[in-house]
Amino acid sequence: MRLAKITEDAIQVALYDYHRSMVVDTVRVESFLRAIYNTVKPGDVVVDIGTGTGLLAVIAVAAGARKVYAIEEESIVNVARAIALANGVEERVEFIVGKSTEIELPETGDVLITETIGNAAFDEGILTWVADARSRLLKPDARLIPGRLTLMGSLLELPRDHAELERLASALYTFDLSPLRDLAVNKMAWDDLSPVSIVSEPRILIDADLHEAPVSVSGSCVLVARRDTTTHAVGVWFEALVADGLTLTNAPPNPAPSWQQGVIMLEKPLELIAGDEVRVVVDVSDDGATWKYLVERV
Repeated sequence: MRLAKITEDAIQVALYDYHRSMVVDTVRVESFLRAIYNTVKPGDVVVDIGTGTGLLAVIAVAAGARKVYAIEEESIVNVARAIALANGVEERVEFIVGKSTEIELPETGDVLITETIGNAAFDEGILTWVADARSRLLKPDARLIPGRLTLMGSLLELPRDHAELERLASALYTFDLSPLRDLAVNKMAWDDLSPVSIVSEPRILIDADLHEAPVSVSGSCVLVARRDTTTHAVGVWFEALVADGLTLTNAPPNPAPSWQQGVIMLEKPLELIAGDEVRVVVDVSDDGATWKYLVERV
């Protein structure tokens, strides 16, 4: 019994820490607050997918929403109900427990709000949630927050990270740990990137208009080395259009610390001189869970 209690406490602490990091991120919250006040009109029906603490649902009511359907599959929804009650909006916010793709609503929405933007834009399944909502939960002319997601890419110089990988490629205390290295190369990892590590001008990899984007997307760009360098990875981050003229990004140096950036470590570093070109191709599918990459010299 004691072990089960400790486990539940640990889950609750992790849940608190995850949502706390988002709520105290003033750039993140203020960007969505401004977007909601610029988008929601008096009397609107709002659909909030992945409501979390319910903060954005409460803001939508303050902006004039007649009704907010706040959808959440995690236990944080119990906290969200308490927050709605504390702010006196419990009669205008209806919390629905489950995945948005598996629920029905009694009416269609005028506005969609979803904060399911991942570190690399699409890795939290936002394309699936939005595409399904467009077809079943929203009016044809519904307004979306965010309305557009752009995945940016750049070449990275990360000598320390690469040195750590190379240690795993050779015997460590006579033991072979190379399978651990295989987990890291050519896969997406998260990090807090310094602008110093960026050795090419960022370029657009994928530009997705969420009013029409499919559930799987792909794109490519050519990155040009700014200087002579050894490139160890490709870095990615997002730019989100949350309302007309209002953009939110996690580009280094990151103004929104509740996000990190994506890092794709290369199997073999590329020795480049200034002006060398590298083509990067990215394909995203399976609710953002599957990413395929191609990185090659042009």
